[in-house]
Amino acid sequence: MTTPGRPAFDIPAQVLYREVDGQMVLLDLSSEQYFGLDEVGADIVTRITRRPFDEALSSLTADYEVEPATLQRDVDELVDSLLGAGLLERVPPA
Repeated sequence: MTTPGRPAFDIPAQVLYREVDGQMVLLDLSSEQYFGLDEVGADIVTRITRRPFDEALSSLTADYEVEPATLQRDVDELVDSLLGAGLLERVPPA
C-alpha cells in the first residue's frame, strides 16, 4: 500500500543516474552494477519515482497502447530487476 501523493520507489543515494536522449543509465557506485534503460523503461522509472505507484500505472496505461495486466507484469518485472540490483528502493510508508 502506498501513501497517497507519495511515490512508492526512489533511486538510492549511491546510484548515479542520467537521462540521455530519452534513455536512462543507472550506475550503483558501491557495487558498480550498471543498467541501461530504453525510452519506455526510463519513462516507467521516472513515473514510479515521482508519483504514487497506482497513479503511475494509470498514466502509463493511458499513454501506451497495452493491456493493463500486461503493463502491470512488465512494470513488476522491471521493478524486481532494479530492486535486486540495488538500483531502486522502496520508500517506507509515512
